[in-house]
Amino acid sequence: MARDDEHRAAGWRLDRRVGVQALAAAATAFAGAVMLVATVQARLDAMEARAAALDGDVRSARETAVCVARMDERLAAVQRALEEVRTDLRHLRAESRVPSATGKEAR
Repeated sequence: MARDDEHRAAGWRLDRRVGVQALAAAATAFAGAVMLVATVQARLDAMEARAAALDGDVRSARETAVCVARMDERLAAVQRALEEVRTDLRHLRAESRVPSATGKEAR
């Protein structure tokens, strides 16, 4: 019991019964875990970069949508004004035809 306490007090020690294969397997597993973490971190960084780029694209698309909506409103106003001009022109043509018809009758 005193010997176990000495080993624990001295820190972690490797037993001689642990083989080279077990050490190699543990080292390989550790290296694999490190590589996996590095790969996941790289993918996460790439996804964050894509998300930032998409965020900029979304903002740009929103601004474009607002501009298109404004242009659509302006176009609708121009179409209404054009229809009013057409209506006025039709009335003027009709008025100009009426006096000429009455003028012919007076002759």
